[in-house]
Amino acid sequence: MIKHKLPAVLLCLFCAFGYADASDKDSYLHFMNGLALERKGSYDSALQEYKRTLLLDPQSIFVYKQALNLALHLGRVDDAEKWARFVVSADSATSDNWVLYGNVCWAKNDLEGARKAYEKAQDIDKDNAEAPYQLASLWSSRNPDKSISYLKRFLELKPDEEADVRYQLAVLYNLKGDYETMKESLLKSKAADSLYLQPRYMLANYYEMKNDTATALSEYLDLVSLENNNIDLFNHLGELYASPAVSNLPEAEKYFLKAYGLDKTNSSSCFWLSVISEQRRDFAASAGFMETSRDLKDNPSSVLRLSYYYTQSGRYETAVKMLASAHEKWPDNKEITYFLALGYDDTRSTPKALEMLKGLIAGATDYPEARMQYAVISEREGNMAEAEESFRFLIKKDPGNANILNYLGYSLADRGLKLAEAEVLISSAVQIEPNNGAYLDSLAWVYFRQGRTAEALEQINSALKIIYDDATLWEHAGEIYASTGDYKNAWRAFKTSYALDRSEKRKATADQIKDMQKKIDPKNALALKTEFMRGLLLQGREFSAFAKLQAKFKGKQVKLDAVLHFVPPEDFSLIVMGPLMAPIWKIKLSGSDIEMDAFSLKGLDEDSFQYWARLMAAEMRDYFSGAWLSDTAAVEPGWDLERLKNAQREVSLDKTLTYPESAESVQEKRLAVKLGDYFLGNLFLIPQTFEFKLPFFSVKLVLDKSQLNLKDYNRLQLPQ
Repeated sequence: MIKHKLPAVLLCLFCAFGYADASDKDSYLHFMNGLALERKGSYDSALQEYKRTLLLDPQSIFVYKQALNLALHLGRVDDAEKWARFVVSADSATSDNWVLYGNVCWAKNDLEGARKAYEKAQDIDKDNAEAPYQLASLWSSRNPDKSISYLKRFLELKPDEEADVRYQLAVLYNLKGDYETMKESLLKSKAADSLYLQPRYMLANYYEMKNDTATALSEYLDLVSLENNNIDLFNHLGELYASPAVSNLPEAEKYFLKAYGLDKTNSSSCFWLSVISEQRRDFAASAGFMETSRDLKDNPSSVLRLSYYYTQSGRYETAVKMLASAHEKWPDNKEITYFLALGYDDTRSTPKALEMLKGLIAGATDYPEARMQYAVISEREGNMAEAEESFRFLIKKDPGNANILNYLGYSLADRGLKLAEAEVLISSAVQIEPNNGAYLDSLAWVYFRQGRTAEALEQINSALKIIYDDATLWEHAGEIYASTGDYKNAWRAFKTSYALDRSEKRKATADQIKDMQKKIDPKNALALKTEFMRGLLLQGREFSAFAKLQAKFKGKQVKLDAVLHFVPPEDFSLIVMGPLMAPIWKIKLSGSDIEMDAFSLKGLDEDSFQYWARLMAAEMRDYFSGAWLSDTAAVEPGWDLERLKNAQREVSLDKTLTYPESAESVQEKRLAVKLGDYFLGNLFLIPQTFEFKLPFFSVKLVLDKSQLNLKDYNRLQLPQ
């Protein structure tokens, strides 16, 4: 029979743990198997092996200590306590045994027992570092001062643990409200180990709480170099840059994009990127960011936000479809139901909208916004009985609500119903908000319906001074002036209403314009028309706008953002922006002076480009100043909006000028300028597009109507 030998390492452990005799092999093997199982994470099985070891060798203190530590880890406090009592009774002179016993007491919530055990361990061995550390932890929430003193003792015994101890001291000083000492501890922790991140985050947060945003940013930016894949850190940096204290959205966007790049479903980065895009009025981009957010699964507010972006970018059907799915998922969510109803109304499913709104306002629980929309839609659809009932219900609930008072009053007056009561309702609204142009218009209209023309004129003119860009107000003004026989001012009012209106209703307004023209002396009609058109043009008013610039050259196309600005009498600048709105090229004209950045493009002669760029900038400057119109016959007797849309201007150039591509004929050596897509801004007629065509180059500048800065509004169109 061949005898197997044990490995040398196991033989050493046999001796070390007192397993020298062959009879102890079984207990030893159970113990070693327990160690192996514990290392593999099979804790329950490991504990069973330790228990078998103790049955075979009930005096082994080492096994008891190993077993009780594992029992504590598993929450088997009763087993741990039984074994801990044996350990301290068998060997009461060893400080580590009392630390273990203290740990068991703490696990049983016997804090006094734990304290006594740790203090006994400390009495036995003054150099036992574990005892003061555990005492510091025990006292941390009850007596920070005691905890601090024990931690300092631990630091004396374990100076290599300075980074962690200083951090824990900082936490304690924070509990005491001693923020300066806390900061000092954090700085010492950072100095001891700059790669230990917890104290560095706490330090950055301290600066943030002190409103020292610049220093906080510096700390967080240092952390980026250590954690370049930390989504939460990128988002927090983005929020700091977006905060009012910094207000640097391009920089904020940069960090949100980093977080988004790591996880396109991250709720925070998706939200912020959508908000930043919303501020640019780029609702399509806002929707794109929100579409990937994991928040859409569980957060109705995120669904509502995305539906708003869809509607703002013209995707009404998509918004309604998404809200309908959300309504199935959250049928009791009033906001989802409410906005779905509005979506149905927007997509011409008005009966569905009314049905849903009626469901919201039924029963004891009322939803004022839903009832108001139900009333408004019912009134629009001609169901005045339902509308009036809801309006009166709302007034009873909120008698001082000027909007509801005015809405019911105007709805009655517009139909010629209960005019005396309508006047009382509207007058009450005006009394609450005397400078509200809409309410003044309603008052003018009820006076007009009552035949009180002089009072109607006074109120409508007051309303137009406050709200000058509403088609309905101008139509009312036309009606009122026409009733007095003042056909010129009636024509002007109808013409303005027509220019503002983009609905089917403008066809009726066009008929009213023709009717007024027939009643005006033909000698005066042409001059009136020309005067009206001139009055619509900017001609020397300060103006700035964001724009999209499209340039084509040799088959290449470039699209960039731009900002243009005109300051009277003749200063004009155009700045072309790159990524994150960083300026990459600008030109500025001031009187006869010109400033222009250098520009380089392969195949394009720089001198030629500068020549053309100066001419294009001069053309825009001359348009905004009014010189462009005064030098041409762009507004001549008889011109109207349709003809102005087709206005072109050509600038002939010096025949000696050379170009990157040869141009032989004089016809090709010219700059063609075309303005188009006019819209009304502050009652001024503004071209949305500026197109420039050159022999080798074309440029189109498209103004962003939502991002104009025009301080003046056109008072010239007010009735004379």
